[in-house]
Amino acid sequence: MNYFIIILFIFILLLIIYFVTVKGDKKSVTLINSKGESIDVHVEIADNASTHAKGLMGRKTLGEYDGMLFVFNKSSYLSFWMFNTSIPLDAIFISSNGTVVDVDEMEPCGLNIFNCTSYESLRPAKYVLEVNKGFSKKHSIKRDSSKLVLPYN
Repeated sequence: MNYFIIILFIFILLLIIYFVTVKGDKKSVTLINSKGESIDVHVEIADNASTHAKGLMGRKTLGEYDGMLFVFNKSSYLSFWMFNTSIPLDAIFISSNGTVVDVDEMEPCGLNIFNCTSYESLRPAKYVLEVNKGFSKKHSIKRDSSKLVLPYN
């Protein structure tokens, strides 16, 4: 019985270490804003359950043109929260054809899961780009008139 508890403890510890250290590939993506201007953003790709769950948790800073691009297998109504995240963010919800379908300004909620707001897309989305809060306003990223260039590269 003691061996089982030790093995279980080691397994859980390895899962925690994996979750803390997992990171997605880094790429550059281009947004076309409502004025037709191109904005390049350096992103970490979150395209699996582990990177989706971790998101930008634990990060203290994010560069002005840095972010995280969440990629999902299919379009659906998506919901995000800011648990264990300390950076205020914009969530740019993007359809499968690259059109921005919603932009939400999200506030961190720390470790308080009972006081964590859920931010949901107005329409189905396949991608979500998280960038610093205010990025969308500063760069004229607007619903229905801005696009993510696909395929992202």
